[in-house]
Amino acid sequence: MVKKEAMEADDVEAFLASLDPKCKRCPPQVVAKLLESRAIGCVTALLERKIAHNQLLDLRRHRAKNCLQPLHYAAKFGFHEAIELFIRHGVSPSLSCLSFRPHKLETGAIDYALEASWDEWNKKAEESRSGLLLSDLILWLPEWISDAGNWWHTVKLLGRANDTGLEMKTYEYARNGQAAKLLWLLLAVPDRVLSPTFLHFLTLRSEIGTSLLKYHSLRDFLTAQLAFVVADIWCCSDCNDPQLSKSLEEKRSILTSSLLLLQVFQRAGTQLSNLIPMLLEKEKQHLSNSPIAQQVQTILEGAGIPLSSLNCPIISTQDSKINYPYPSGPLNHSRKPSHGPRGPLAFLIQPAGVNRSEILDSEFSRAIEKLCNYHPCLKELSSQVSSFKLIFIFCLPDLVEKMHCMLQLELGYGKPTKVIHPIYLAKLCFIYITERRIAEFTAALMAVRVLLQFDHPLSPQMSYRIMDMDHKDYTPTFYDFLLHALRRVLDEEISLTGKSKDNATVQILKEKKSILASAFLLTRIFENSSQRIHRYLHSPRYKVIQEHMDLKMIVDDVASLLKDSGFKLTPEDVCVDHLECFSSKAGVSRTGFEEGNLLSFVSHLQTTSCVKEKQATRASMAIMSIKNVESSLLVGSSINKFPSRSYHSFLPRYAGSKVAWLPTQNGAKLITKRVEAAKLSDSMLRKSWKFLTMTKMLRL
Repeated sequence: MVKKEAMEADDVEAFLASLDPKCKRCPPQVVAKLLESRAIGCVTALLERKIAHNQLLDLRRHRAKNCLQPLHYAAKFGFHEAIELFIRHGVSPSLSCLSFRPHKLETGAIDYALEASWDEWNKKAEESRSGLLLSDLILWLPEWISDAGNWWHTVKLLGRANDTGLEMKTYEYARNGQAAKLLWLLLAVPDRVLSPTFLHFLTLRSEIGTSLLKYHSLRDFLTAQLAFVVADIWCCSDCNDPQLSKSLEEKRSILTSSLLLLQVFQRAGTQLSNLIPMLLEKEKQHLSNSPIAQQVQTILEGAGIPLSSLNCPIISTQDSKINYPYPSGPLNHSRKPSHGPRGPLAFLIQPAGVNRSEILDSEFSRAIEKLCNYHPCLKELSSQVSSFKLIFIFCLPDLVEKMHCMLQLELGYGKPTKVIHPIYLAKLCFIYITERRIAEFTAALMAVRVLLQFDHPLSPQMSYRIMDMDHKDYTPTFYDFLLHALRRVLDEEISLTGKSKDNATVQILKEKKSILASAFLLTRIFENSSQRIHRYLHSPRYKVIQEHMDLKMIVDDVASLLKDSGFKLTPEDVCVDHLECFSSKAGVSRTGFEEGNLLSFVSHLQTTSCVKEKQATRASMAIMSIKNVESSLLVGSSINKFPSRSYHSFLPRYAGSKVAWLPTQNGAKLITKRVEAAKLSDSMLRKSWKFLTMTKMLRL
């Protein structure tokens, strides 16, 4: 029988003498008692004699009451010396866990350590729990570390043991608003948590990974979720559901506090970490917490982080996290559950005909609409904006960040498809072109420029339905579709030119031609310059420009990239006078704590003026009559310019229908039978003077 007195006194000789000489394994209850008694000498003796080494692996089969893994016990009592011994003797968390869940043991150990440290310190903050702010949490940091220094060592050891477990717990704490636990991890392993490749393994998991872009940084991923939640807040502004609004605001507050905490340690993490050895010294009882708290405040202010910017409420308890049916945040309350395979990309692998309702209801198209609806530069597009200026707009720092956040994150929920089918992208781009939504078309090209193959053959079903092709064996490319549509519009325009009774129809055809020409130009731009633009957006020069928010430098750089690709730009194409509304309406500030442009983006979307402006824009577009649209058309506009997005009711709906425009003696009328299209002929296109004029004006 093992003597209890020997374990409590950490008497190694008495403890070993009390063991059965024939016993090759120490009972798990004894190991747990040693860890609870903090008998480091006895634990060391067991590990050196290999008595408890195998037993650590066999404890998962032991179902005795209150008997946990030794690593869990060590973490629960802040016994970091024992954890260090376990890791030194090869009993790391990755080795002593269940094979089918390699993260279970380590995450459990981290949970025990953080829960114990939080419960120990939370007794002093019980009165302020309801109104606890992030600034209070940071100012109380010295007292917290002084009382729970053992758990800080424990978390530091566990945080460096295994990658996957630390990633999962950090992601869980940041997403659920457990700022105290996230603060512990930032203090213990700041280099790991703030690493740009921190979420490398976790992004491979289906619930938070994405098929197009891997969010390796925790800050990038939280920024993406915050952008998603803010977009939902805006979209649900007209909803009279207080519970939904409250849950969205709570989720926004949670993500904001986590992002603020990450940015605090990105700027002042080294200075704050240097205070920890001072607090853990033996003479710490002679130190006063007030001067150290003032020193913490001085460090934050020196890094450009005033305490007033940290007055963000946090959720301090574990059971106060918000559960949502979707991991990326609450979705629109009017969203209908999808049937069939789970995941928003399940239907992309089905090469069926164009189904407009199915495509426009997807996550990808919904994200594009959100992006183009609330951004001021894209909301105020006029007929004087050229296609080249769209490239400059989508290269703005704020829009680039939101594009990655909103477009790419929404593609990653559920069981992601490894590759988006090119046919789906062609269908979606076709819908955007026919509905004259050039901004959405550019956003789709910008987001999936690598996957969209313009020379990829379309499916026979799609070519038959959207191009009226009689030869089902012929599979045209996306370029063939654009040229085919351009030729049809040019033929109709030539046949109706000079007829005084058909001026309105001619204007409609010119509008169609302008839209198709703009789409053709944009495809050529992304085909020739997408890689250069992508490298530029990730270059050190762009990061410097992003800090100063110099719009002119961005326009000049992108214009030089386009010129190197063979495009000729006029002074009107690079004029950015109409983009000045962006800096004034978005409220971008590069001073103080708002340098990261995330808070300015959130505050911009929260203003009531933006919501009212959005509602007014929707209302004006809804009540606009056909007569007003006809009067607003531009006569003889340049071919590289496109009209405003409000005029789309005149365009034929080729998608999923048999509607087509037929030129007659009285003008073009809408018929409901399929029209036989003429065969494509390069010689006919070259001989057409309209086509030559179009090619010249495209300046390719």
